[in-house]
Amino acid sequence: MNVRRVDFAAKQKKPTTVDLVIGRNIRRLRRLAKKTMYDLAPRVGVSMQQLQKYETGVSRVSGGMIVKLASELGVSVVDFFPPEHARDAFPLVDSCELAELQRELIDVASRLGADKLRAAVMMVRALAS
Repeated sequence: MNVRRVDFAAKQKKPTTVDLVIGRNIRRLRRLAKKTMYDLAPRVGVSMQQLQKYETGVSRVSGGMIVKLASELGVSVVDFFPPEHARDAFPLVDSCELAELQRELIDVASRLGADKLRAAVMMVRALAS
């Protein structure tokens, strides 16, 4: 009979870099929307203390809560997440800044015509290699 040993200390999950980035983005987007924790928390169905735990990365945020937060703040759910390749490759501060730069690049690229956009893609590919 196999007995599985449970290490309860290992069950304690520390916040990952992604958890911390999501929390920082919640705070950043809340502030951009000019809402306080006291304003936002009841609108998404949590206490101010729970919202504070989300923002500091102490508590992980569920997918459903991210959808509620996005709706209340008037943003997309992707605005809470770091770029896929930056999740563990970059320090926390850099991944937040990187996400902002990527959003800016997308915004600028969306205003380019097809020829200029092709040239920009080629240039970005060259820079990335």
